[in-house]
Amino acid sequence: MKRLSFPLPPCGGGLGWGVASWVRGAIPVLWFVIAFFILIFNIPADAQQVTGATEKERHVRGKIAEVSPTSIVVNAREGRVRLNLPDPVTVLKLSKGDFTDVTFGVYVGAVSRRLDKYSPIVRDSMSWLHLGYELRVFDESLRGLALGHTKWDLNPDSVISHGWVDDMEIRVLSIKYGPTEEEETDVDVPRDVPVLKLSIGDPSLLKAGANVFIGAEGGEVSFIMVGEGGIVPPL
Repeated sequence: MKRLSFPLPPCGGGLGWGVASWVRGAIPVLWFVIAFFILIFNIPADAQQVTGATEKERHVRGKIAEVSPTSIVVNAREGRVRLNLPDPVTVLKLSKGDFTDVTFGVYVGAVSRRLDKYSPIVRDSMSWLHLGYELRVFDESLRGLALGHTKWDLNPDSVISHGWVDDMEIRVLSIKYGPTEEEETDVDVPRDVPVLKLSIGDPSLLKAGANVFIGAEGGEVSFIMVGEGGIVPPL
């Protein structure tokens, strides 16, 4: 299929993906999203272990048990976790999506693992195929955030990629995050894999029983990703 070429979003220094520079030109509400992407992607090389979180940077997956204006308690995989809530707090919403939302040029994110076979997408050089665990379609206002590819802590082999859809072959997507062929990840999205929409949320989503994915640093929340309508954040 015909491949598209999209220019990179305006980038400055700092985060490597130019988040802070990009956000200056966006609507003011996007400022609070910066903390989310700093935590996930601005990790020193010696901290980029496949286990994902260090004592400083931590990912918490679970269900909200309690929430107050200053703290949140989560029943997490590792047990009951209490974290301080800043004011304001960064909240992102995951809602139900569909693979039909995926078209050329749309901005997406995916957690996946590399398979021992090549991608069916034809290009000048062969690329490894990755099996997707989830796919998030970003709201257009978030385009360009977290652009790139790095290790992830869902399991020992997982990676996370964010970029625009540059090519498609049935349910295999080329997620592109740079100008060269090496700067793209081909992800197979099986029909049983969750496809979700990612958008800016608000603190009203923080209720007991809600499923969350939290980034925390030093005992304080950096961001909270909340699943709407019982959705479990799959990343």
